[in-house]
Amino acid sequence: MTTLLFLGTVLLLLIWGILLIKKLLRRQSVSKTLRKIGLLSAAYATLWIIFKIASHDVAVASGTDICFDDWCATITQVDTSARVQQQFKKLGEDSLWLLLHLRVSNHARGIAQKPSEPRIHIIDAQGHAWSYSPRGQQLFEGAAGRQPPIDSRLELHQSLETTMVFAVPANAKGLAVLIEEGPFITNLLFPEDRQVFLIK
Repeated sequence: MTTLLFLGTVLLLLIWGILLIKKLLRRQSVSKTLRKIGLLSAAYATLWIIFKIASHDVAVASGTDICFDDWCATITQVDTSARVQQQFKKLGEDSLWLLLHLRVSNHARGIAQKPSEPRIHIIDAQGHAWSYSPRGQQLFEGAAGRQPPIDSRLELHQSLETTMVFAVPANAKGLAVLIEEGPFITNLLFPEDRQVFLIK
């Protein structure tokens, strides 16, 4: 439903935008059209803020698939052991290092799947977010071997497992893993409750 509202709003703005250009070219008054565009934009922005305030994070258990259409991903394990800290110590002693073990899978009925801009972040209780560490990933793969990327093309019912390396400030609290997928424009959709994996 919220996607339809977004598409309807974009369609109206596009129509009014074309009408605005035509009026400008014909040197006609554009005040009414501008007012419509402004009111619709303000109404959508207000609803977006309301949805954002009302939304919250929902903790899910390790191994729970988070699906975006037919592409699904889950966290199977988060390793923050002393062995991991020692392994990455030379890259930053003031950081907490995490090995995220992930499984991605294709749940489609008859076609291969390739996700659109999948993203994994570690978030904290204050809203800070950290993406994976390229240096940490390079060090890990030097010892464990190359890890398949999460945006790999998956054939029907295929799944793969991979490991990603993250570094967050050692004093960060309330950590959780957030999986997202889709281009930046999806951030304009009305916010909904997010499923996250808590890091204990």
